[in-house]
Amino acid sequence: MKLTKKIVALALAAVTATAVASCSVDSGSSEAQSGNGNQAFGSTVELMPARQKALDTMKGKKIAFVPILFKGYQLTENWGTTMQRTFDKLGAEFKVYDSNFSSDRMISTINDLIARKAADVLVLQNQDLGLLDNAIDRAQKAGIYTVVLNMMSARLGDAFVGVDVYGAAQSIAKRAMSDCDGRNAPKTISIIDGPGNDPASILWNQGIKDVVEPAGYKVLVAHSQFQNAQAQAAAESVLQQQQGKLCGFMVTFDLNSITVGQTVKAAESRGQVQPGSVGVYTLDADSNWCAALKQGLVTASAAYDVQGIGAAGAVAAQNLIMNGAQPGSTHSVAYVSDTIVDKTNIDKTTIACYESQ
Repeated sequence: MKLTKKIVALALAAVTATAVASCSVDSGSSEAQSGNGNQAFGSTVELMPARQKALDTMKGKKIAFVPILFKGYQLTENWGTTMQRTFDKLGAEFKVYDSNFSSDRMISTINDLIARKAADVLVLQNQDLGLLDNAIDRAQKAGIYTVVLNMMSARLGDAFVGVDVYGAAQSIAKRAMSDCDGRNAPKTISIIDGPGNDPASILWNQGIKDVVEPAGYKVLVAHSQFQNAQAQAAAESVLQQQQGKLCGFMVTFDLNSITVGQTVKAAESRGQVQPGSVGVYTLDADSNWCAALKQGLVTASAAYDVQGIGAAGAVAAQNLIMNGAQPGSTHSVAYVSDTIVDKTNIDKTTIACYESQ
């Protein structure tokens, strides 16, 4: 997959005295919703009036968050909580529309929001590489900004904020390979991804392969649809087929990796594999994953700044409204930080072990 080459950094601070702009934005007008080319601020400001102008510009603006899954999912609940706090303070209206893992429901929700012009900004999470392409196009034509979080769409919205999945995959693959080589383990790695055609799975798989295959590793790939039952079944099948010739699992996200770790432990208990012979590596590290790490179920993860994505998404929405550009006229891509965590550093890493609130 051709990787995005241009990375544009989004500011993670509120509107400041140096924000570029020229004219006032009428927060209640349809012209302001569609972007009228006028920016909220000029090159100089007075501190108190600048604050009031920012609040006036955001007051009554409607931001709709449409994630793949929300209720009970710490990742998206964390984003939602962060954005809710931000927009509540600004006087904007923020609502979450839970897709509950249904692509049809997600598209139906987005279509309805666009048809009713019920949002000034759509904050979206992509479930399939091309799923949001038409929705983003329709939103922009309707004068609605789009901000995509964490899983990029083939059609770039006004802003994308997320982790560099490919880079994170390379980092955790190097760690896994070092562990495997250190214990002279078989050179076989099993990837358990999501649907396989989603942005996270595509980038995760390619990042891992680009590291381990040149070193002579064999890579197996199984799909879980991001469902624990399917991840468990895939892990059991691989362990049975490989008969002790597997070094580790590379699971696309943390929650599925916990299930895979439990499956490995069960295989150890019945003597199917030797204890400690199969590592479990992943992307992301919420509080549930950290608990599993301390229990010895998982090995290491490429943790990333989840709360930073929520904050950056909120700032991206503000910047789009403040700048007043026509939806679809500008595009940006920004990545948050990630780092490898394991038992040696988990309690000292600020971006790991996050909660939903």
